Amino acid sequence: MLTANTIHAFKWSVLGEAASRFAAPLTLLVLARILLPDDFGVVAAATVVISLSQALAEAGLGKALVQRQDRVDECAAAVFWLNMALAVIVMVALAAGAPLIAGFFKDPRITDVVRVLSLQVPLAALCTVPSALLQRDLQFRQIFWVRLVTAALPALVSIPLALAGHGYWALVASSVAGQAVQAAMLWQRSRWRPGAPIDWGLAVELMSFGKWAVLSGLLTWGYAWADAIIVGHYLGATEMGLYRTGNTLATMLFGLVFAPVLPVLYTLFSRVGHDRVAVSGALMISAEATVVLSFPVAALIVFWSNVIEATVFGAGWGGLASIIALLAAGQGLGWLVGINGEAYRAVGRPQFETWSMGISIAAYLVGYLVSIQFGLMAFVATRAGLTLVGIAVQIAIAKNALGLPLRAWARIAWKPLVAVVLSCLLVAGLSPAASNDIVQAIVHSVILLLAYAALTLLFNARHRSALLRYIHAT
Repeated sequence: MLTANTIHAFKWSVLGEAASRFAAPLTLLVLARILLPDDFGVVAAATVVISLSQALAEAGLGKALVQRQDRVDECAAAVFWLNMALAVIVMVALAAGAPLIAGFFKDPRITDVVRVLSLQVPLAALCTVPSALLQRDLQFRQIFWVRLVTAALPALVSIPLALAGHGYWALVASSVAGQAVQAAMLWQRSRWRPGAPIDWGLAVELMSFGKWAVLSGLLTWGYAWADAIIVGHYLGATEMGLYRTGNTLATMLFGLVFAPVLPVLYTLFSRVGHDRVAVSGALMISAEATVVLSFPVAALIVFWSNVIEATVFGAGWGGLASIIALLAAGQGLGWLVGINGEAYRAVGRPQFETWSMGISIAAYLVGYLVSIQFGLMAFVATRAGLTLVGIAVQIAIAKNALGLPLRAWARIAWKPLVAVVLSCLLVAGLSPAASNDIVQAIVHSVILLLAYAALTLLFNARHRSALLRYIHAT
């Protein structure tokens, strides 16, 4: 049974996640009206390397500290000094290797951007211990305020600088400023201060635990950035900015709906983690509820993509609508298995998530390297189609980890999939040509949602019965 402190912690965790998820898309949309894809591409190319460097410098030690139950202060000291030493080494390596990174992306502007953004690595290292200790003590209310401020800060820094004509440096300045403020706020809220020397025995223990977190983090980084790296290397900064912005926007829109509830689902799964059958049942119920939402969300993003490109981004972003539409369709399908990782961890088998990522990335890379030869749109279409490969891998692993056969997934997916396809065909029949008219998009969205709701109730007797009981009760 959940304690009051745990429930309180979850509330603030969900609020913190939601706050950061809402602020980022709004900032992105405003900046897109001021800057060009080329500006986003230059910063994205540098951010690829910075994010990898941060994962290596952190070395999974923050997660090891959260898990630790004894000698916490000594462990915190070891984590702090190890992280800072690694961060300084990585920062110096980035500064020295910046020209090579710029050469890989064939854009000399990236050299100075990498050197400035490398300041984020030691700043992020400063955040590791206070953040881990606050999480360990379930102080998510404190973390919420940190996340709220640091989510809003990029807009306060980047938008004025962008309006003043500083281009991609507006994005660079906001990233560094956000990391610095986050570090300052975390230290202000943490009572712990570094003092004790490193206990090397403890350090070895912590690094042994952290190596699996590093491996998972590297795979996550590869999954998130491999596509952008290939686009940037083969097609240049403008195409990379266009692709990365479309992908980021689609991901953010789904994140608004689903990301805040993932920690709660993990806790619910963990409550019955000793019973694999119970976790499997809970996963199926959660996955069914997820696809009932994710499929129409994807359809709505597809119908709004032309409006988003024309009204929000403007003339300098030609082709963005197709990118958003294709990637949103892929992500909508992908959420069928989007919460599997929470179930794997709940039953004490996190390695299954690592394996699924590794297998998927290997398949994705082949598709990326072949399709990029035919241009950006071919690459985007392939990226969306490869979602089916990821789904197949996850279903195969779920059968091994949780005993869930293919038919279980087909049973929860086919009805909402048919419902959303029929609803989209209905809307497309009303207006076959794509439009950037806002009023038309609103009308079509309402029709789509009403048709989808009606078909969902028609196909699902359980949902029909629940609705009739509710109507009768009221």
